[in-house]
Amino acid sequence: VSLPDSVLLYLRKYRRKASTNMTHAPHDMQIEKGFAVAAEMPGEKVAHRISLITNPLFEALPLFFAVALHTAPDLGHALLWWVIIAVGITGAPFFFIRIGVRQGRYTDDHVSNRAQRLIPLSFGLLCMVIVFISLLFLAVPHALLATVIAALVSLACAIAITQLLSFKISLHMVGSAGAVTVCVLLFGPLLLFLAPLVILIGWARWKVHAHTLLQACAGTILAITLTVTIFWLARIL
Repeated sequence: VSLPDSVLLYLRKYRRKASTNMTHAPHDMQIEKGFAVAAEMPGEKVAHRISLITNPLFEALPLFFAVALHTAPDLGHALLWWVIIAVGITGAPFFFIRIGVRQGRYTDDHVSNRAQRLIPLSFGLLCMVIVFISLLFLAVPHALLATVIAALVSLACAIAITQLLSFKISLHMVGSAGAVTVCVLLFGPLLLFLAPLVILIGWARWKVHAHTLLQACAGTILAITLTVTIFWLARIL
């Protein structure tokens, strides 16, 4: 059964209008490419894959594993501390968001819409507090505690900026810049070779229309500043 020409014309106009609205929507309300619509260009596909792999929840796993191994007296303690961190900082928030996406509360795994971020970010912050208290009870080394505190404070500041200033600061950049900063502070300046990864992630977040250049730079500066300050206060530097 063919549709009347007038109906087909209306549908074409509606699709063009919807596509235009998504393209020109503010970045804090825009759903990034790869989630809202297919990433069509090769650069967009690569950027989307980079964005998925460098989810801040995933970046925490190798970072805290390295810090736990570096500070623990033996492998057993390192694994125990890392499992607590992996469950609390990565596992619980990840599944909280995934369930929310399936139930329609959040648009995608990165919670691209700024208006939807308060509850999942607050849940993640609560999980970090629980992890911090657990590690404090286990008397873990100061370097590991400082890394957890840096992540916790960075997330708390990101929530405040997102809600109070209505500014969608990039959590991908907060996570990646913070991780590289911790590596440099704990393992030495040779780890600065990881810095180009932060730039690559920033490009990916811009390419999929998740953030502006300003939002990416703000996340980077926030993470570096807070991490260095907390490590200095903890007398690790």
